[in-house]
Amino acid sequence: MKKFLMLILLVLCASVCLVACGDDDDDDSSSSKKKKKADADVTESVTEEVTPTPDADVVTIASTETWGDYTVGVPADWTFKKGDFMDEEDTRYCSVKKSDFKYFDFKMETEDLAKQHYDYNKNTYTNEQEDVSGTYGDIEWTGFQYSDGWGGYGFELIATVNEKSVRVSSCGFKFDSEEAKAVLGSLVIK
Repeated sequence: MKKFLMLILLVLCASVCLVACGDDDDDDSSSSKKKKKADADVTESVTEEVTPTPDADVVTIASTETWGDYTVGVPADWTFKKGDFMDEEDTRYCSVKKSDFKYFDFKMETEDLAKQHYDYNKNTYTNEQEDVSGTYGDIEWTGFQYSDGWGGYGFELIATVNEKSVRVSSCGFKFDSEEAKAVLGSLVIK
């Protein structure tokens, strides 16, 4: 008996929901007014002229920092961090940071270790991954770019400069972004 009453109650609730959510066919005049207004909005066109500002994307270097074998430019309102999270005095590492989620990490490692970390990251960051290469400043970089899946990008690069293996991990920027051009273009390694 309980099952039968529950079934009836369920059917009544479903019926009420369907009636409440149903299409209101009695108000055809209001629907046609809405459709005419929508059609009018589509036929009207508004032309808005946008004047691009060529300097809006340019990133200027505000200061130059030297740490160990690195000399790198730091854009205005960005920070330069020496070392890494484990050892702030380690001259093999430094970062140029716009924020905690937008940065360039520079790592001077043995060739084997750099290749091992690079390969690991290439197998990890596979979303919209594409190979990239290019020269910024005097350094020829090879690497890959990836998407974080939420509209952001990052890249991993590797190069040999003065017989030293250098790896760059970037988060928040594309390889060909103005930020990458400015920061990587300013990098000098002794």
